[in-house]
Amino acid sequence: MSDDIRVGDEIPSFVRVTDFAEWNRYAAVNDEFIGIHMSADVAQAAGQPDVFGMGNLRIAYAHNALHDWLAGRGDIAEFACQFRGLNFRGDELTTWGRVTAVEARGGLRCVDLEMGVRNQRDEETMPATATVVLFDGAPRMPEPPPAPSVPTPEPGVHLDPTTIAMLGVPTEPVVAYPVDASDIRRWAQAVYYPQTAPAEFVDAAVAVAGPWGGIVSARDFNPFAWVEAYRPDVYPWMRGVGSEPGTRVLNGGQRNRSFAPIRPGDVITSVATLVDAFEKEGKLGPMMFLVDESRFTNQHDDLVRVATRTSIYY
Repeated sequence: MSDDIRVGDEIPSFVRVTDFAEWNRYAAVNDEFIGIHMSADVAQAAGQPDVFGMGNLRIAYAHNALHDWLAGRGDIAEFACQFRGLNFRGDELTTWGRVTAVEARGGLRCVDLEMGVRNQRDEETMPATATVVLFDGAPRMPEPPPAPSVPTPEPGVHLDPTTIAMLGVPTEPVVAYPVDASDIRRWAQAVYYPQTAPAEFVDAAVAVAGPWGGIVSARDFNPFAWVEAYRPDVYPWMRGVGSEPGTRVLNGGQRNRSFAPIRPGDVITSVATLVDAFEKEGKLGPMMFLVDESRFTNQHDDLVRVATRTSIYY
């Protein structure tokens, strides 16, 4: 185990006051120009008081905090979060993280953390957990997980037989454009704005001294941004962003498990599957939860990421 990491240690916070300057930069690299983030009319039609920021940007801020804390000692193996509050214009977002376990696991040196993002009212907006792997010599990540078992739920208010029939049926593979070093640089520049992105994301001479021996993307980097065929919002089980009951949607959270890094020149393929669907009563009435899993592989058939996403319709 690393001598300088112990249970109870707190990692440095990453702090940003966000508004359209931050949101637009992130939307540009993540293809996320969605009405609820850009138009007060659209946001209000969806039942919110005003436009609000992307949940994925808070994920990026948490990744920034982990990346800066690791400082090349290891990499992010897993990150999971739920969204409990919205990020409105002018909110100050502060990440936090605390070590909960330091142990050997599967032949790797692993550190577990509880994390979150609080606003200026000290409200928790994104409780999260993370696992990082500490490297000792050549970098090595955890073994890939098996495919999940798929349930057969009963229909509900919003959950219909058509959606249930889509459980376990993979989408056709979608192939991303080749990843360019500039894509990796722009992502880092957007999520670290208004500060300068870390040199290891932008300078090949600096990155070659890192654990992966060259420039690699942030673990939350989206290689499918602006790929027209890759549209998670129009997967067969999704219902768009509407204003009627059963079509109003929230990002319920994500879990990403990381394996091979994404490098310049990589060509990433994604296959998505609806792996769970259920309903429960919430403060907004009947709420339908759709859980899909995307598996990213590179041109060598190496697994890059297993991304699990929860979408909530109400």
